[in-house]
Amino acid sequence: MENNYKTVEFLSYIRNPLSEHSLTILYDANKVRYDRCQLYSDFVCSLLMVIFDTYMGDEFTNEEQRINHFNWCWDKNINNFKEENIEFKSIIELKDYFKEFLIEVFYNIEEKESKPYIKENLTSLWEFIFDFKKPKSQSDVDSFIEIYSIFDKSLKKY
Repeated sequence: MENNYKTVEFLSYIRNPLSEHSLTILYDANKVRYDRCQLYSDFVCSLLMVIFDTYMGDEFTNEEQRINHFNWCWDKNINNFKEENIEFKSIIELKDYFKEFLIEVFYNIEEKESKPYIKENLTSLWEFIFDFKKPKSQSDVDSFIEIYSIFDKSLKKY
């Protein structure tokens, strides 16, 4: 009986959207700002675009070259934002987060060239995560706040 309750509770955690009021309270409690959501979303979408546009393909790269590709794309994206006077300072945690994420869901996927939806889905996922207005489950909010906090620590504030 207790296992059934835990299953229902877990499914609710990952499926049921929170009320707008609950989202507002959680965002306020975690100092989430709309303008930063937009900035962080732009950062991730720009990173993905650089990765997708410059990746030569699995047949031309090995694991080490894929990591080098990610590092090059990361640095390029950081420099692009720096040119717009948006600087990120302590980026090791942020870079590691995205490196692990992209290795798992992009670089390690076989035959990705024949699966264009991977690129679309990844971009849509990050747009959803940082969309301030979209209904989210508690699970979505927890993940969002985790990455938002990492971004917030990395942004150089003037």
